Parts: sequence; C-alpha cells; structure tokens
Amino acid sequence: MKISEIIDIDRGLIGPATPETPVLEANAIMTEARVGALVVVDSDNRLVGIISERDITRGLHEFRAAIAGKVVGDLMVAKVVSCNPGTDIGYATKLMIHRGFRHLPVLDGEKPLTIVSIRDIVSARLGKLEIDNEALRA
Repeated sequence: MKISEIIDIDRGLIGPATPETPVLEANAIMTEARVGALVVVDSDNRLVGIISERDITRGLHEFRAAIAGKVVGDLMVAKVVSCNPGTDIGYATKLMIHRGFRHLPVLDGEKPLTIVSIRDIVSARLGKLEIDNEALRA
C-alpha cells in the first residue's frame, strides 16, 4: 500500500505556516483544524520545516510567557524527513517509529502536498487487515 492510497490530496494543505508566522497563530490553526503539525514553507512554497504540538510545548517550557512573541522559525524543525505519494506505508511507518515523530510531510518535488500522521497510517493498515481477514473467512 502506498501513501497516495491513504491521503486526501483534494483536502489541500492545512496552513501552511512560514518561518515568520507567530507561534500563537500556528497553534490556533492546528487547534481549529484538529491537526498536530503544520508544514513550514518559504515564499516559493518549498518545504523549509515542520512545527508540531510537541515543538510548541517545548517552546512553552523554554520560553514561558515569552512564547507569545516567538515565530514559527524559532521553534520549527528545519531538518525535515519527508516522503512522496509513491512511498510504501510500511517504509513510512518504520521511518516514523525509528525517528520518533508522528507527522510526515508528503511532497511533490520540494512542494508539500499534505502531512500524513501515524494515526492515518495505523487506520489504513488496520482497515486493510480487516478486509484481508474478511476475505479469509469467506
């Protein structure tokens, strides 16, 4: 199974944020959209980072109330691991587990299409197992 089979490209990219986006604005976008991460793009819409709930929580611990004056570029992860729509979900799962992150940007070249979460992958894999199990019982 490929990433393209479990993502909804038509949904579009939530956010995205830029390095200059205020952290509180990025947090509001994530909260309202009920997502755990945003890709961070430059003026040409190329991926330059990712910011997650964990990054904001770490920033809150480090900066306390001063986090209100921080921008995404202060907290984002700049060395982003990503995948493409043709990536095998087994490989993506291993990447996420071994590297310890829950969100993986899906790119078309350097441009982000969406983010796939570990929850998306687990749901898809469980769904496939249920279908396979039903086929075996038939």
